[in-house]
Amino acid sequence: MRPAQLPPVVRLLVHHAAIGFGLATLFMVALFWADPGGVGGVLRRAPGHPWPALLLWFFCGLTLGGVQIAIAVMLQDRPPDDDDRGGGRREPALAPVPVAAGRRG
Repeated sequence: MRPAQLPPVVRLLVHHAAIGFGLATLFMVALFWADPGGVGGVLRRAPGHPWPALLLWFFCGLTLGGVQIAIAVMLQDRPPDDDDRGGGRREPALAPVPVAAGRRG
């Protein structure tokens, strides 16, 4: 029996979310290495040591993962538009219909 596979859309989302968390990891490594404004030192000397850095990594991962997913979705290929309508102005789909009014009396 074959193991169940994820639907293609879910695979796309998980794959690109993982890429976003990988980018967040690189960002955190760069943050600790460059130590801009002493941020890396403050995170290393935090009283609850791992939690501030883990939370920063997690929320950066959510942000970068969301951006990566959005970019992947927007760059997907779409089938060509083959309705030959083109752009520009068209006649309205709904048009008023004249109706003869009777006399009240």
